[in-house]
Amino acid sequence: MKPAMPLCSRLALLALLLIAPNSLWAAVCDGISDAPATALTTVRVPGTYLRPLFITAPPGDTTRLFIVEQDGTIRIVKDGVLLAAAFLDVSALTRSPVDGGDNEQGLLGLAFHPDYATNRIFFIYHTDSTGVNNLFVRYTRDVANPDLASPASRQVLVTFPHPSFGNHNGGMMAFAPDDGRLYLGTGDGGSGCDPNGNAQNPASLLGKLHRIDVDAVPIAMENWAIGLRNPWRWSLDRLTADLYIGDVGQNQWEEIDYRPAPRVAGENYGWVVFEGSHCPNPSCAGAGACNSITNPIMPILEYSHAAGCSITGGYVYRGCRMSGLSGRYFYADYCSAFIDSFRMVGGVLTDRHDYSVELAPGGGASIQQITSFGEDARGEIYIADRRGQIYKIVPILPNLQVSGMGAELFSPGVPDWSWENLQLTSGHPIAAYHVYRSTGNGSGTFDCVFQSPLNTWSGGDASVPAPGSLFSYLVTAVNAAGQQTSPGTGTGGTLRTLSALPCPP
Repeated sequence: MKPAMPLCSRLALLALLLIAPNSLWAAVCDGISDAPATALTTVRVPGTYLRPLFITAPPGDTTRLFIVEQDGTIRIVKDGVLLAAAFLDVSALTRSPVDGGDNEQGLLGLAFHPDYATNRIFFIYHTDSTGVNNLFVRYTRDVANPDLASPASRQVLVTFPHPSFGNHNGGMMAFAPDDGRLYLGTGDGGSGCDPNGNAQNPASLLGKLHRIDVDAVPIAMENWAIGLRNPWRWSLDRLTADLYIGDVGQNQWEEIDYRPAPRVAGENYGWVVFEGSHCPNPSCAGAGACNSITNPIMPILEYSHAAGCSITGGYVYRGCRMSGLSGRYFYADYCSAFIDSFRMVGGVLTDRHDYSVELAPGGGASIQQITSFGEDARGEIYIADRRGQIYKIVPILPNLQVSGMGAELFSPGVPDWSWENLQLTSGHPIAAYHVYRSTGNGSGTFDCVFQSPLNTWSGGDASVPAPGSLFSYLVTAVNAAGQQTSPGTGTGGTLRTLSALPCPP
């Protein structure tokens, strides 16, 4: 039995990939082997959901995935298992499609405070039970159970009156990685062509991107940008803090807007005077004179309704498993279900690539009504299908994540190991797992010390490190064709070396 190791030494165990920058917003990439140049697919996250429309995770939490259901519940997938109890249920406080509300009403947004691990604070955005207001609400997690919210902690922070129509509610919220403020997008109030003139009215809370200091008492909120129709899903690049907005169009044009960091307040995205880059507005006669807006922000990309009808904005990939995708922005269309992508390089859109066919899950399944994308704490990207499924974008074998989730440290009383079951997450059968060990503190040659068709190592390693040193481990998987997953790189970026000697039986 090995003596207990100090925390700083344990970080080297399993050859952890400490490649993330020193930032709360960086992806947590410990234990992840890179697959930089491989084909992609999607795998289904366990569970079936009622109108899912958002996926996220608290900063640094690699064990839990939070899934927002439109009708008022937030579910947790923990270590690959959908928990029976909802994290939060506000269905009785929410008007949504299930109780006769508009198709766009309900529980629409979720954001965890940057210090959630210590202060337990999170925020939601939902339509109230009357259907005439949208609410920005603060909650805290239960003190004793990290898988449950505390309903009694509910505090309504902002009421957004939305009395005239049920659609165009917005609801996307996220904390910015540069200024730490929470940004919240609202729709223009609904119907067509913004009949109440909200988007261009600085005094209205609708059709805006708001910036909120949630730590101020009382909170401080400002209309950060105006002229938005329904910024249903927008995001901030977790590495650069660049802003991408998928703003849903009227009858003819869908658009993506982009603003590089550092962002500035007071910008105008043009609606309702413009639809996309087009003025006079081709869908709304008499929407206003084109010169009535000074320096409107024009979209970096738009497409007509010949290609789709409602854009679903996504994320710039900054995850751990597929470094070849780094910097690529994914987006989709709710109606036509295409999944497209591009990169922004020096302020110029480039390298467009359609992933619709590649990301089809196969096996008779399909991804259709794409309501949202999402990110987990490792920066991996997910897709929500309103029909009830969540899919994760993953690389195809032989390169994929090989260790990390569920991996136990060797310490007294914990003799067994388990690691991520790749058969559940990759969709490709695993013939064997190989465990490698190195005495080089994550460097040098890794020698195979164990193999098994199971994702456990009962009894652990009988050997012990020399006094003052430690062992580093990594796990790979081998499929039926003999293809082995990548061992990844060390913290310096150098590829790890696996011994060519066979694994012991």
